This record gives sequence, structure tokens and C-alpha cells, in this order.
Amino acid sequence: MTGRIRQALLSSAVMVMVAAMSLGCSNTSKLATASDRSGGLWSIRVRSTAFDDNQPIPQKYTADGENVSPPIAWSGGPGGTKEFVVIVEDPDAPGEMPAVHWIVYRIPMGTTTLPENASKTMTNLAQGINYKGEAAYAGPDPKPGKVHHYYFQVLALSEPLKAQSGASRAELAKAFKGFVLGKGQLIGTYERHEK
Repeated sequence: MTGRIRQALLSSAVMVMVAAMSLGCSNTSKLATASDRSGGLWSIRVRSTAFDDNQPIPQKYTADGENVSPPIAWSGGPGGTKEFVVIVEDPDAPGEMPAVHWIVYRIPMGTTTLPENASKTMTNLAQGINYKGEAAYAGPDPKPGKVHHYYFQVLALSEPLKAQSGASRAELAKAFKGFVLGKGQLIGTYERHEK
């Protein structure tokens, strides 16, 4: 076994272990990437120049700041990928389902980045409904005293989504069932302190 193959297998095993560990707390079992509708392999690496994995999201990207979407980037999808979907959810929010903070879909196969403030500047992309009932990015806005985790999930699809702009997470999950080839996530945290 060559060093490159060994390193790739180790990297894949670590991604699977991290994913499995993250599914054990709060409503993470109900995240888009954990859904039985998503399928796909944990093969996409998601990152941001604004924050590292499992690190705090800068205030600029929250309701306490400018409330603009952070820059995110991801590795390309597996062979056969036609487009990408990005879903940002907070499983620590009250309720049975994670709070949806942002949904972006119909992202072309060749696009692997969303720049800062893409929610307002990239008008060619479709956006789904967030927890506030808006087709836009809604930054972290938790109650004080508890750290919340925000999952920036990327799904690689084998077929273009037929959903129109303004779709709900449930509508998208139904539309991408059976078409997810690969997925990945970046977790950012945010805690609002008492003033």
C-alpha cells in the first residue's frame, strides 16, 4: 500500500469518525447530512477563511454584527456531480428540528466557493427559506448562556434540483433523495453573552 493511499484511507476514516461523533448530541441526527434522504459518502472537505472547524464564528457573520454570510469553500464533488447544495443548520436551537439559517442550491458543478455576503450578492443562485421565513442568510442569534453549533453542510448531487427558489428544507430533502453522491460539513460555534 503506497503512502498516498494509506493517507487517503486514514483521512476518510477520520472524517467518518468525526461525522459519527457529531451525530451523538442534540438534534444532529436530524441534520440534512444525517437524513436518510441524503445518502452519499463523507468525501467533501468544507472550510472557511473566516473561522476554523469547531471554532467561533466571528461576530460580523451573526445577528450581533453585520449579519452577512461568511465565505465558504469546498473540495469538488465525486465524479458525476452536477450541482451542489449548501445548508446551514443549528441543532442546538429549541424545537424538534435544527433551525435552518441558510439554504443555497442550484450551485453549478464548477463552483466550489461562496464569497462573503453571497446571500445578497450572488443573485444567480436559488436560496431556500430559513427559520425566519426568508429566502436569505440568517446569522447566529442564540439566547445568551449556551454555545450553539452551526453546521455548514455541502451536498454534491448527481442530478440538478427541480425545486424553485424559496423552497423549504423539507421540499429540498424530498427533491434530492437518491441523488446525493458526496457530502461534507464545517462546524462553527457562537455563544451570546449576557450584557
